[in-house]
Amino acid sequence: MTGERRKARIPRLDHESIDTIFGYAYALLVVDALLVVFNLPLAVMLFVTVDSLQSWPFFLLLSLTLAPSLAGAFEVFRSMREDGRSTPVLAFLRGYRRRGAAAFVVGLVTAVVVAAALFDGTVLAGTVWAPLLGPLLAVLGVGAIAVALFALAGLVMFGSVSIRAIVKAALYLAVQRWYFSLLSLAMVALTGAAVLAQPVLGAALVPGILLYPVFANAQYSFSRILEF
Repeated sequence: MTGERRKARIPRLDHESIDTIFGYAYALLVVDALLVVFNLPLAVMLFVTVDSLQSWPFFLLLSLTLAPSLAGAFEVFRSMREDGRSTPVLAFLRGYRRRGAAAFVVGLVTAVVVAAALFDGTVLAGTVWAPLLGPLLAVLGVGAIAVALFALAGLVMFGSVSIRAIVKAALYLAVQRWYFSLLSLAMVALTGAAVLAQPVLGAALVPGILLYPVFANAQYSFSRILEF
């Protein structure tokens, strides 16, 4: 009797729940593969370069393809959360086509800000100004990435809104929801660390899982603004 009761208490997943789980897993793996394909030059150079950090200007240039592909990935996540459909390839291409150009502009501005912060930090290293201006430059570079993540999510969520309006809202959210900014930056940092440590496995398994909460947090933050 005891054994039968224990067996009765074991929860069982229905077919719909199993399909949903496998649908999400499939979508995340497809996102990983598409991110590699749409950033192939960057992926190849990360794989063949021994010390990527020493060549940061070159890799920063190659990273300009990231923002449009993130628009595609975020469109997949939006579709998963709102529609519940598992059509990741079509969703990715739709997001890339609709908001890829705007996302590229956001990525370009972000790259310029990050490059300026890194260059100035390199020049100031070892000088008396380093302790004073170093933290400021770090906040500027990291903050630009946080704003860009919110902006890319906003571009996907609001397809007809201008870049300027989205960026202004993203700047506000990056500061007002600073804890989400830190979480998003941590997810991006973990993604980068995984790809640098194991380029093949890291790129094939990690980005989709860690970038999904980045979009989810941004989507929640934008939705909270619209409630007021």
